[in-house]
Amino acid sequence: MFQNVNSELIRRSQPAPGETVLDIGCGTGATGRAFSQHLAPGGTVTGLDISAPLLAQAENRAEESETEMRYHLLDAQVDAIPGGPFDLVVSRFGVMFFSDPVAAFANIHRHMASDGRLVVAAWAPIADNPWFKIPRDAAVAQLGEPDPTNPNAPGPLGFQNIDHVVGVLKSAGFANARGEVCKIMLSHPGPTHKLAALAANLGPAARILKKYDGNSDDLAAIQDGVLRQLQAFETSRGLNIPARLNVFEAIRE
Repeated sequence: MFQNVNSELIRRSQPAPGETVLDIGCGTGATGRAFSQHLAPGGTVTGLDISAPLLAQAENRAEESETEMRYHLLDAQVDAIPGGPFDLVVSRFGVMFFSDPVAAFANIHRHMASDGRLVVAAWAPIADNPWFKIPRDAAVAQLGEPDPTNPNAPGPLGFQNIDHVVGVLKSAGFANARGEVCKIMLSHPGPTHKLAALAANLGPAARILKKYDGNSDDLAAIQDGVLRQLQAFETSRGLNIPARLNVFEAIRE
């Protein structure tokens, strides 16, 4: 579903053979594997995550990569990161959850090579992202409004404010920090009902279900509402859901 996000990160960061790449919040390793195609010969990808099950999946698929893959169960906010200094740091939706983003990016900055590049993707506001808006609206219709939150608080939409994040990067020591809105398509092969079930159990919908102590009937109603809305994005090859991202770039001088 997020393959086009990987492609956008690669287009902007221009990975080169022999470079060392750090993937923050690597999950099951899809982004690192995409980058590995551009690093041979001699390059490496180091993936960090705080989820052991996701890293186990990444390890199981490491042989699909074209360069050496190294995975570590570490917290990029505070831990020493082996394998550096890194020429390039990337993240696909992995940096919006930092409890102290300035300290986290300062730690990442310390592990980068001189002139190393940082390119990370985060979600733009929910109004521009049906992947979040549709489940939230369905959950609100079934149960009620969510609690008000700080738009810059850690979470999936924590980096929706470009100026705020650019300020964080500058405070962490990065130079030439900038952010840009990027339009992409989220492509999923379907079937639509399975994607609807996933969306109803993540993000805003999940938080509303928890707030109101929703039951299985509430969840079924939310899934049905999401399904009806997602059907508008069906094509002969699956679903194409429009999305807007904030892509941030900076360098370590």
